[in-house]
Amino acid sequence: MSHRFRTSIWQIMRQDTTPGPRNHFLPVYEAISQPSPISSSPVGPHRSNQSFLHMEALSDVLTYVYSLCVGDAPIQITIISQNYYTFSIMLKAGLSIDPRQLEFSVFVFPPRSSLPVGCLHHLRVWLKSAGIDHRIFGDNDLWIGRDPDFRSIADASFAILRNATQDMLIYQAVVGRAHVSFIVRWRLVEVGIYALSLDYEAGGVGRILFDEYYLKLDCEPQTVTFMIYSIPAVSMPHGASHRLRFWLRTPHASLSPTSSTSSQMTESYIYQRLWKTDDFKIGAYLNFTGLGSKLTMGVRDPNSPQSERDQPRRNLSIRRLSRLPIPNSDTAAEPIHDR
Repeated sequence: MSHRFRTSIWQIMRQDTTPGPRNHFLPVYEAISQPSPISSSPVGPHRSNQSFLHMEALSDVLTYVYSLCVGDAPIQITIISQNYYTFSIMLKAGLSIDPRQLEFSVFVFPPRSSLPVGCLHHLRVWLKSAGIDHRIFGDNDLWIGRDPDFRSIADASFAILRNATQDMLIYQAVVGRAHVSFIVRWRLVEVGIYALSLDYEAGGVGRILFDEYYLKLDCEPQTVTFMIYSIPAVSMPHGASHRLRFWLRTPHASLSPTSSTSSQMTESYIYQRLWKTDDFKIGAYLNFTGLGSKLTMGVRDPNSPQSERDQPRRNLSIRRLSRLPIPNSDTAAEPIHDR
């Protein structure tokens, strides 16, 4: 199954299930003009000679909803079928079957272990048609749970929310002895759909970690918060490499009146991991001389930095020459990495 196909399934799971105009996230299935030669083949207990390309289009959107309990957190997975030419599973031409007759098997199962415990799950979605099962989607990296024990993660350093505005949250953390600000921003794409971004700043320098992460929210973004933490990784120099984790935190709304009354005394939250990196490089007062005797450290020119107007005229030609491609070298030296 292609990556594009798998991505489209996730996109459909994020869409609003209310019938309406076709969403630009949904892939369009272009119907061909000639029916497939297999259109007259039987597809179930009853034979049908009618190609699905010639069937009458459905006037509404069909929504299949499956309820699961994952990591003690109730979730719903939605599969949407709109007409026969925008059906997300992209049926082959010649398949003459009413989409109302389709069945899906949606289930999760845990791997051997995870940290936090009980938060990692493998997700599978299978389609059943005429007694035949087809796996249409799988994800081995679904992280979700209710009130997980993040404190069980050894050496984790947690960011603290310091400031919040209408469209931005600022978290403060210490990563590799460096004081780091993580800035979460969102913008409204359409009703219920937001684009999320995360960047960091430390010592007046920063960069974007991710951008344009589309998220569907059934609430205002001001009601959600995030869990951001880092875990030191083995690196040289020490304290230069970290694993960074970014979780979404939303209040848990119980469907049971009795449990909702008791939960007023104890707040409960649903956590979903949205993003991670195992290669976050930052640190304060790093000892680069510890890389070994083969290290050659550069020495800054005592006259630098200089602005362009302060540099001699001869340097202009040097800069122009530096734009030329660097010729290939026949000598290969052993690289030194910061690991």
